[in-house]
Amino acid sequence: MRETVHAPENTEALVSVVMATYNEPPEIVGTAIKSILDQTYDDIELLIYDDSTDSGTIAAIDAFADNRAVRISRSRERRGLARSLNCGLTEAAGELIARMDGDDIAYPDRIEKQVAFLKDHRGVSVVGGQLCVIDNTGTEIGRRRYPPGGVRLSLFSAVRNPLAHPAVMMRRELVDAGFRYDESLRMSEDLDLWLRLMNRGYKLANLREAVLAYRVGDDFAEKRTKRAQIEYMAMVRRRNFNGRYPIRSALSCAAGWMFLHAPVRLIQKAYKSENGQN
Repeated sequence: MRETVHAPENTEALVSVVMATYNEPPEIVGTAIKSILDQTYDDIELLIYDDSTDSGTIAAIDAFADNRAVRISRSRERRGLARSLNCGLTEAAGELIARMDGDDIAYPDRIEKQVAFLKDHRGVSVVGGQLCVIDNTGTEIGRRRYPPGGVRLSLFSAVRNPLAHPAVMMRRELVDAGFRYDESLRMSEDLDLWLRLMNRGYKLANLREAVLAYRVGDDFAEKRTKRAQIEYMAMVRRRNFNGRYPIRSALSCAAGWMFLHAPVRLIQKAYKSENGQN
């Protein structure tokens, strides 16, 4: 049973931003929310699905409850990421739906640039962007780059996630076509969705400029190389094998197998290098 703390009527919002939160430090989640509300693009609603148990985090989120653009939803039982995001996809009013995490910072023109891109590229269904990587203090420590689209993105998806999940914007038509996150997955739910979309012929793309400051903690590499994380990623790649795209699918499955059998220290080193943590 869902409790809605604040649900203003804002059915005209072109862009719905869906944020799932869970016990982020109060000052960090507050900064994340403010970065969406301070966008240069005005036609926005922000849907926050909060699983937090920390009173400071809850208070920091509720501080925005009087903003007419904000809707805060809580459940008596923890929903988890995939279910929270699916609630957002279902309840979003906008024709475009963007993702945002509670510990990142959206650049002021992120939404404006992604809306313009999707208007100019009608054949693209989901657009992401490049990332500036920051540490817990907000200091830039690196950049993460994603291919803009086409063959490069397709091949990249065979070995890595082709989109930065908290930086994506998608068309509502995907939701109307029945696409959702798989709630049976505790991890890699975003990779699974992107691979399913690509297998159905939908096009993904990335802006060439950074749209988000992506926060990584000191233990980021260790979290990403936990056995369960790697097993979920490999499983998602195996189950999304598609005979219409045999080369990409075979490479994807091979990459999953390699991650399963590669030394953990080597994978951790690669993650740290990618995020400027060496």
